[in-house]
Amino acid sequence: MNTKTVTAANTKLINTRQQIVEYSADMLRANGFEGFSYLDISRHLGITKASVHHHFPKKVDLGLALCDWTQDWFEQGLSHFDARATSNWNKLERYVRAAMKHSLNEHKLCPISAFYSDLNKLPDSIKERVKALDDYELDWVTAVMQDGIDNDEFAPNQDPRALASLFIFSCKGALYYARLHGKDLFHQTMKQFEHLLKSS
Repeated sequence: MNTKTVTAANTKLINTRQQIVEYSADMLRANGFEGFSYLDISRHLGITKASVHHHFPKKVDLGLALCDWTQDWFEQGLSHFDARATSNWNKLERYVRAAMKHSLNEHKLCPISAFYSDLNKLPDSIKERVKALDDYELDWVTAVMQDGIDNDEFAPNQDPRALASLFIFSCKGALYYARLHGKDLFHQTMKQFEHLLKSS
């Protein structure tokens, strides 16, 4: 086998692996981690179950790869907010708009929330990674809150980490309920949070 043939074979393997992860990420956000199988993946991609197992011998291996995917997804999204936002509140607005787009328009959960829907069934290795993802998201929002307080955008004498937790819980909780009760509930919730954050 010549070098070009080996390179082509390796590229195909990488592409297949990436396709498995990308499709699984869509299924995770739509149906939760327990809501899809290797058979679903093989049928959608037109490959054998053995091929899926070749790349991810057990579903826990796929779950850890989805945690890696989620980390990249967060890093790209939050970096984009940092680069484009005009203020700290605008960073939070961009976060909210993205969350609403994914959840209410595309009908997909945040990948962390999707993992939480099957939390009792997840192996410890995935739970640990999901907790680290939680911390990464919370750290970013905390930094935004702290900078907003320091620059007099937000009301003083507030605990930035407690505010960050409240913001994330309010946003994700409101999105969950808005799926049934409508977008107005979500908008009202986030408007109330803005009032809380900026009130002196």
